[in-house]
Amino acid sequence: MPQSPASFILGLAALAICTSLSPASANADALRWRMNSLLYPELFGEAGSYFAAEVERRTGRSFVIEVRDRMVLDQDSFGALEAGLIDAVWGSAGHHHREDPALAIFSGFPFGPDPESFTAWMREGGGAEALDAIYARHGLRSLYCGVLPAEGGGWFRAPIETIADLDGLPMRAFGYGALTLRALGVVPYELPAADIRPALETGLIAAAEFSLPSIDADLGLHEAAGHLYLPGWQQPATSLELLLPERSWAALSDDHRSAIEVACEATLSWSLEMARERQVIALNRFRAEGIEIHDWPEEILAALRQAWAEVIAEETARDPLLAAAWESYLAHVESRGSTTAQGYID
Repeated sequence: MPQSPASFILGLAALAICTSLSPASANADALRWRMNSLLYPELFGEAGSYFAAEVERRTGRSFVIEVRDRMVLDQDSFGALEAGLIDAVWGSAGHHHREDPALAIFSGFPFGPDPESFTAWMREGGGAEALDAIYARHGLRSLYCGVLPAEGGGWFRAPIETIADLDGLPMRAFGYGALTLRALGVVPYELPAADIRPALETGLIAAAEFSLPSIDADLGLHEAAGHLYLPGWQQPATSLELLLPERSWAALSDDHRSAIEVACEATLSWSLEMARERQVIALNRFRAEGIEIHDWPEEILAALRQAWAEVIAEETARDPLLAAAWESYLAHVESRGSTTAQGYID
């Protein structure tokens, strides 16, 4: 791994001091992990806490995972895991796109599968094996532990009626969705959650996509931009993962590995059921408050789909492991048929 910058080393030193001061538990013989959650607390982060509680319950408290929100940032996670200052990371593979761009596809991708189809690819269609191959070059292991439904398609201060309305539009966007929008003239900004609403209110950006409608509502994005577009073409499903060093996985007992796997399955079911219910509530709230909810014009969706085809062709040409992952997905689609984003049911 490349040398970490001084600021990162100082941050890890502070983290080591903080974690060493944690109060001792009554169960001194338990295996204890510190899991860094990269995700906004609602749904994403809740799923991490649910997972940790399931592991503790299923092991009779012989394996305790302490969840801490954003002890280190996304881009510092690999270094913190390597140094042993955290034991695991709860997040989504796309968080680590700076360390390895090929990982972005495993968070969900434009015009991709819905949650059930994404899960089928990961479980049975070769997706997990393709992800393992990418993480292996970093000495890491990922376990598929959750999935959420489609994001909103974006919040806009003014309606978007033609492709020309996107040209030069400053917009908060992330990952492959941002690359696809850029191809149509959008100027993407990758802003953290807390900065999105102020950026909309001050006019720094004129649009934003962040997450599920229920999470966008918690951030107040609907109060800063009154037009919501559906479907969330840029991320029809969002995967959740447990990430840890391969050496840590190998060191676990069979019982503890089994507990993690069963807890992941339980969290997968919990996350999707809980998330879908909250989106219905959020969308009903938006309508009651006078938010205008639009369908994307077909002309724009067609242009976005074409732009995505060009983006993924360029990306796969640069990385053989990403190309292998994409071929795995396409083969899975061909063998089973495709289920893509259809938006929310009114």
